[in-house]
Amino acid sequence: MIMSLKKKFVVFLPWKTASQTIALRLKTYNESPYPRFFYFNRYLNRVVHQHITCADFECLPESRLKYFRASFVRNPYDRVYSGFIQLQKDVQYQPKAAFVQPWIRRLVAKQLSENFSQLALAGFEFNAWFDLVSEEQVFEIGRNTNFPLHPAHYWTHYGDNQVVDFIGRVETFETDFQEFLNRVGIEEPVPAVNMNITETVPDNSNKGAPDGYKYVNRMNTASVDKINRLFDRDFKLFGYDKLCL
Repeated sequence: MIMSLKKKFVVFLPWKTASQTIALRLKTYNESPYPRFFYFNRYLNRVVHQHITCADFECLPESRLKYFRASFVRNPYDRVYSGFIQLQKDVQYQPKAAFVQPWIRRLVAKQLSENFSQLALAGFEFNAWFDLVSEEQVFEIGRNTNFPLHPAHYWTHYGDNQVVDFIGRVETFETDFQEFLNRVGIEEPVPAVNMNITETVPDNSNKGAPDGYKYVNRMNTASVDKINRLFDRDFKLFGYDKLCL
């Protein structure tokens, strides 16, 4: 979550929706009192990080400030595949990170161990891994803080009600990000940095898929069907087209 007291906005950061890019571009405006990395939040009474949901935010005192709220979303296929890649990176790099308290490090280590075991059992192959991913891993936000692959509408809606003022798409990131800047009154240039939103895919690898769907060529029919089912509301709420392989 990014919060600007000066410009009076909050940007929620769903996992794998250009969060790093957004955070870097808005770094000079971010005045959030909450850490981005794992910490114990005394209002939520649990360990969280920068990817707190709208429901979590509502428990924080800053929610009563009624700031402009924004979030970016991404088509579920690419979010899931990008999450698969990120889990492997986290297993490698998070143990080397600095934690605010030893007990939080131990908690995160347990979560990483669980994620690694699931990846290893699948032989680090996407379709085998996603076959092992259970419904509770996707839907339950408190189960494993290190597995935040939840539906993107957790960061945009309470039930059926949209609670953010602006929703941008990763697939049209530059245009939508500029629209966000306009909406919050940022006229001065921001750093044109990009982190992980321009990954290349072999030409014609996703022939027949909508523009911006980068990774569906790496998915079998079972994975596509499972994503269609688990992220059904994201497809409907954000207007993404479902695929049938």
